[in-house]
Amino acid sequence: MPKKKLRFPPIQRPAKVGNDETLKLESLPPAETTVWLPENATSSRGLDFDKHYGQGCDVVVYAAQRVVDKMARDSLSSDGRTLSPATIGAYFHQGMRHFLPFCAVMASALRRELELDDIDREFIDLFVAHLAQSDASKQTQRTRYRHAKSVLFAMGQSGWLAKDIFPRNPYPNANRLHKGDKPLSEPEYKKVIRAINTSLQAILTGSGPLTSRELVTCLMGIIVRTGINPSPALELRTDCLSRHPVKSDRYVLTSFKRRGNATHIQSLRRTSDIESIVNAVPKVAEIIDHVRDRNASIRQASRYPDLLFVYESRGGGQHHGNLCRLSGTFLNTQIHAFVDRHQLLDADGQPLQLNATRLRTTFVNRLFDLSGGNPVLTAELAGHTPKVSNDHYLEAPESAEKDWRLMGEVRTDELLNQGKIEQLPTENTPVAKCQDTLHGRFAPGNGNEHCQQFLACFRCPHFVVTGEDLYRVYSLYWILVRMRNKLGAKRWAKIYRHIIRIIDNEIAPQFDDDQVRSVRERARVDPHPFWRDPEMLGSEYVA
Repeated sequence: MPKKKLRFPPIQRPAKVGNDETLKLESLPPAETTVWLPENATSSRGLDFDKHYGQGCDVVVYAAQRVVDKMARDSLSSDGRTLSPATIGAYFHQGMRHFLPFCAVMASALRRELELDDIDREFIDLFVAHLAQSDASKQTQRTRYRHAKSVLFAMGQSGWLAKDIFPRNPYPNANRLHKGDKPLSEPEYKKVIRAINTSLQAILTGSGPLTSRELVTCLMGIIVRTGINPSPALELRTDCLSRHPVKSDRYVLTSFKRRGNATHIQSLRRTSDIESIVNAVPKVAEIIDHVRDRNASIRQASRYPDLLFVYESRGGGQHHGNLCRLSGTFLNTQIHAFVDRHQLLDADGQPLQLNATRLRTTFVNRLFDLSGGNPVLTAELAGHTPKVSNDHYLEAPESAEKDWRLMGEVRTDELLNQGKIEQLPTENTPVAKCQDTLHGRFAPGNGNEHCQQFLACFRCPHFVVTGEDLYRVYSLYWILVRMRNKLGAKRWAKIYRHIIRIIDNEIAPQFDDDQVRSVRERARVDPHPFWRDPEMLGSEYVA
C-alpha cells in the first residue's frame, strides 16, 4: 500500500497546539529522511534525520525535518541571504543532534509516543537541565540550546508549537565565561608569519596549477594580513580585487559577509615591482593574482568558475581527479598539517593550536594596537561592532595582570604607633604622599621640577599611603572605573586595571574594613576636587 503524503497546513494558535492528528500518519518515517544543503564552504551537505526516527518521537522529528528543509530551500533560492547553509548545518549538528535524542529519552520515560503538545515550557526546562548534566561547558550548553531553539522557534512560526515555551535567559552572563580563540603571542606570531612567508616564497616562484595544500597556505597569507572571516575568505571570487579609487598603489579587496548581509571592504597595498616578490613579503594582492592565474583552467572546467579557491584533488581513492572547492573543515585540517610540517610550538613546547579564526583574532588585536587602542575604529575596520570586539576578540595583555605591583609603602596607624615604620618626611600629592617629588623615579630629574606623573605613583618606591590619604586614593579609583566605558575594555585594562587591582588587593586590606567602606563611598559620591574632572588625567593615562 503506497504511503500517504503528509500535509502540514499552518495552524494559528495563541497558546499551544492542541491537535496534531494530521501528524500521526502511518507514512512516518517519510521516504526521504535527508535534508540537502546548498553548496557551501563547509563540509556539511546532507543532514540525515533517519536515525532519530523509530525512537518514540517521530512526529517531532518529522516536524523538525520539515522546517530545516524549508530553511535549506529558502537559502538556495535566496543565495544564502536568508540563512547560510553553514548556519542551517549548525542548527542540525549542534542543536537537533542533542534535542531529538532528549525527545527519545522523554518518550521512553512517558512510555508512549511523544506528541508536539508535550513540548511546552516545562519540557524546555527539562532539556536545559539535561544539557547541564552533560560534560559540556556552559558555553557549549548554551550553543546547543540556542541552535535547537532556532529550529523549535521555526516550528512555532509554522503553528506546530506554542511560541511562549522558552525561558527568558537560561544562560545569564554566558559571554563572560568564554572568549574566542586567544590571539597569538608576539613570539608565536613571528613564527607563524615566518613559516607562511617561507611557504609563499616557494609557491610564488613556481608554475602550474596550485595544489589544495598550496591554496591553504595562500589563504592563510590572506587571512593573517586582512583579518577576513574564514567563511567569506573561502568564498572569495575571482573579481574580489579592484583598483583603489584614490591611491594608485592600492587595491580594494571585497568579500561578502553572510551574517548581517554586509559587504566587507579592505584597502591593500601591493608591490609594483614584480621581481621583488621572491625576496619581499608577498602582499595580498599578489597572492590573489597568483591563485587566479595558475588555477584558471581548473576553475573553468569545474562547477565553480567564479570562486577563487578551486583545485583538482590529487589524493587516492574515488575522489582522485575531482575538481573541488576549499571547505572550512579541510582548511583547518591543512592548517594543523602546516603546524606539523613547520614544527610550530607554543611557549610550553607543545604543538601550536592554530586555526583560521585564531589568525583573524590575532589580526584584530594587532589592529587595535596600531589604532592607538581605539575600540570603535578597530571594530569598524574588523567588520563588526565594538561589543563583539570586546566579547570575542580583544584580549588584555598579560602584563596588565601580572607585572604591576605596589612599589611604595602603606603606613597604617597601627604600624606607626608601634614604631615599625619610620616616619620619614613626605609631601602630599593628588594621589597620596611622596617621599621625594623632585628626585623620585618618574620626576623630570632636573632637581627643579616636581613629579607630575600621578598615575605612576603606584609603581614608584617613593609612594606612601596613610589613612588620611584614602580619600584621595579612592577619588582616583572611581574616576578610573568610569573611564572603562570611554576607552573600551582592552585599553582600559592595559592602562588602568593594575591601579584598581593594587588598591583593592594591596592597599585596602591593610586598613580597617569599616574605614575603607566609609571612605570609598564618600569618594564615589563626592570625590576629591582634583579627581572630579576626567580631563585631570590628561596625558597621565599613558604613564
